[in-house]
Amino acid sequence: MELVCIVCPRSCRLTVTDGKVSGNGCKRGEAFAVSESTRPMRTVCTTVATAFASMPVLPVKTAGEIPRDKIGELMKAADAVLVTEKLKRGDVVLPDVVGTGVDLVATATLYSE
Repeated sequence: MELVCIVCPRSCRLTVTDGKVSGNGCKRGEAFAVSESTRPMRTVCTTVATAFASMPVLPVKTAGEIPRDKIGELMKAADAVLVTEKLKRGDVVLPDVVGTGVDLVATATLYSE
C-alpha cells in the first residue's frame, strides 16, 4: 500500500508492506501509515437542515474521528436531522453518532428569526 503522509508539511511518500512502513521521515508518519492501513479514521464535516429561513442549513462536524467505513451511515443520519432550536457553536446536534461514541456538533451559531 502506498500513501502520502498528511501529518506534517513534508508529505513523505510511504509504503506499507506486511505491516512494515518505509519512506517515513518521522515516527508520526509511521503511526499514520499503520493506522491508515489497519483502521482508517476521519473527521467529517457536513451540513444539516434547519427550520429557519434565515439559515436553512447548519454546518456541523464530528467532534473527533470516526471509522471511515461509518461515514455513509453518518451521512444518512445527518440527512434525517432537522434543527428546530437555537444552537451555539459546539452544541451537540446528534450525540454518539452511529454508535461511534463521537458527537456531531454545530460549527456555527444558529439564531432563529
